[in-house]
Amino acid sequence: MLVVKSVFFIGTFLLLCVTTSNVAFADSSTISKAKSYVGLHERKNRSTIKEVTKIDPARVSWCAAFVNGILKQLGLPGTNSNMARSFSKYNSSTKSPQKGDIVVLKRHVGFFDGFVKKGNRNMVAVLGGNQSNRVKVSYFPVSSVISYRKV
Repeated sequence: MLVVKSVFFIGTFLLLCVTTSNVAFADSSTISKAKSYVGLHERKNRSTIKEVTKIDPARVSWCAAFVNGILKQLGLPGTNSNMARSFSKYNSSTKSPQKGDIVVLKRHVGFFDGFVKKGNRNMVAVLGGNQSNRVKVSYFPVSSVISYRKV
């Protein structure tokens, strides 16, 4: 997000002095960082996922650990819990999620990657871990979302 600090006219040119919001960069950074792991499988790429999550992905549900691991790599706070619902109180709620914000579902959590229409259903694209045993984008009905959380 750009914030206009001052406006100057120099002849016929408009000069804007702006600053940036760290939150916007955090959001885009989370999705970029998470995308760097897309395709990794919990068995074939077990050691890499273990480095990120600090748990054995072949033995434990790891969606929340993946979100926490990405946040930690970016120097952002996490929940320090392997429970997806632990993110239901993370930071502040939003009704207008941005790419990289957190999507909390009943038994899953991941990063918001957009809204899509599949047939006549409104879906949310979620980039996360432990989705069909790998890191990937999966689609969930918007109606199944418990909360969108700002990063």
